[in-house]
Amino acid sequence: MTKPGATPPPSLDVSAEDELRRARARLESEIATRQGVEQRLAQVQAAYARFVPPQLLELLGRESILDVDWGNQSEKKMTILFSDIRGFASISERMSPQQCFDFINAYLSFMEPVVLAHGGFIDKYIGDSVMALFPARGDDALHAALGMLAELDRFNAQRALRLSELPPEHPERRIAGEVQIGIGLNSGLLMVGAIGGSNRMEVTVISDAVNLASRVETLTKTYQTPVLITQHTLNSIRNPAEFAIRFIDRVRVRGKHLAQSIYEVFDADPAPLKAAKLASRDTFEDALAHYHFNHMAEALTRFSDCLENNPGDTPAAVYWQRCRQANRDQIAETVESDSAVQWREDYLLGFAGLDDMHQVIFSQIVALSEALQSEAAGTAEHLVGKLVEVTTEHFEAEERLMQAHGYPHSPYLEHCQQHQKFREFLDALAGEVRDARTSPLRLAFRSQFLLLDWFVSHISITDRHLERYLAGRVTADGKP
Repeated sequence: MTKPGATPPPSLDVSAEDELRRARARLESEIATRQGVEQRLAQVQAAYARFVPPQLLELLGRESILDVDWGNQSEKKMTILFSDIRGFASISERMSPQQCFDFINAYLSFMEPVVLAHGGFIDKYIGDSVMALFPARGDDALHAALGMLAELDRFNAQRALRLSELPPEHPERRIAGEVQIGIGLNSGLLMVGAIGGSNRMEVTVISDAVNLASRVETLTKTYQTPVLITQHTLNSIRNPAEFAIRFIDRVRVRGKHLAQSIYEVFDADPAPLKAAKLASRDTFEDALAHYHFNHMAEALTRFSDCLENNPGDTPAAVYWQRCRQANRDQIAETVESDSAVQWREDYLLGFAGLDDMHQVIFSQIVALSEALQSEAAGTAEHLVGKLVEVTTEHFEAEERLMQAHGYPHSPYLEHCQQHQKFREFLDALAGEVRDARTSPLRLAFRSQFLLLDWFVSHISITDRHLERYLAGRVTADGKP
């Protein structure tokens, strides 16, 4: 009831109230539609991420797959991991299509989390094979490889338990048995980019470093050992002494003149086998030195010693068989000895100062190896001392060059760490040359097949990255 003299409250027209309700309904509908669209976009983005790793987009400097276009590219240094199930073709022949997919997906569900946990990501699945990339250091990839082997044990245990619970006549019982895998690692410069045609593109990596990683993985079958790494990856590991590593062979890949050194990582071996390999490491290296310098009879004797103390050393067994075959044919087997190593034009960077010093160091390493092979102790001691002086001077000059031109902090630190590791290896070698307790042939082997490989690897990847950075700093008038 309105008091006398008071103004009555305003009242809305019925049509105005209806229009307000309709406006509110339209607004709520629009909000719901927008929320639905955003939710759908989030789902699509999540789906894209399952097929195109977001890490690849980040490396390209793109926030979304919508921002990627044909020809986008970026150069990065990474470690590539390839893994493959051994004998998968014969395993899959005994499976139905559904069993085959279930088996692969179950296996990959164990492997993928290990890669992610160690800072890597899956670039692609190739059937039962995994190709993973690690943008940081080789340590991450190697820890991931060993983690994958540990998860493989768990996968095999769970699979064996599940199969044991099935009736004996069940079809899946035909595919019983432990699954084994091989893993190969290589580090190098990769081109990350979008490739393809106008209607179908893919974001991926392209490099001969990828081809070498794949080749190394296939060699795990030859040596029947689960993990092999290249010299490039060994160089990128902060502290190799934390792992059980030994030189295993040299491989030549298409387009590369100097053979590439590869190493076995046997941390995942059963404890007795690992201990036996560690105990026979010197004998194994001595055998390899004779083998790679084509002294087959002596190599055969030393590989026999390895197998006598450790019958499970499959790489030693592979070499033993090679030596036997070479002796039986009375023809030295063709090995990647590179006994007549020569400086090649493809080692040139295009910077005269760097190239000149690289050639000097290269020549001195070759001369040191030749002196050791001829057992010229005095000459070898003089050469290794001179080599220490020259490399120290060169590395210091190279580090000043990087500082003067503002080389990025992260690659600068890695570059310097590689210099330090080279100096440590060379200092140890110089000490052994002076002590004369290690056979000259083994020291020649370390010079020609380990030290020289390291140096060429450093030039081909780390120094070339520096060269490309410096080239980008040159202005149009040719002055830095």
